[in-house]
Amino acid sequence: MFLVGIDIGKLKHSFSIVRKEDGEIIVGPTFFNNNKEGFDQLLQSFKSYSKDSVLIGMEDTGHYHFPLLKYLLEKQFTVALINPIVTDCTRKMQGGISKNDKLDTLTICDVLSSNQRKKSIASICMSKDS
Repeated sequence: MFLVGIDIGKLKHSFSIVRKEDGEIIVGPTFFNNNKEGFDQLLQSFKSYSKDSVLIGMEDTGHYHFPLLKYLLEKQFTVALINPIVTDCTRKMQGGISKNDKLDTLTICDVLSSNQRKKSIASICMSKDS
């Protein structure tokens, strides 16, 4: 299984890809734009993996994640929304104090690897009109 951790920003997001089984970082923290071109760039990073082997996690932060979430669900990926407080607490438990967008992508992957702290929303159906 491949875990994709996405840290949400207003204009840019960042992501990392980690193999769940051994924690190997496949793609280190990388930025992409909060638009269709950026979303397409993100998908190129894991296009060689089957959709069943990819779990995408992102923080449920305000409204900035909505376009990316809709895009990923329309592409039929499994997406988990993560409470930012959980990410913050996980980072602090790992010894990190200050927020860092790039490193938060790896923390999100850590949260994804624990089934106790995520809310899967893959079953939500979003119409193309919404």
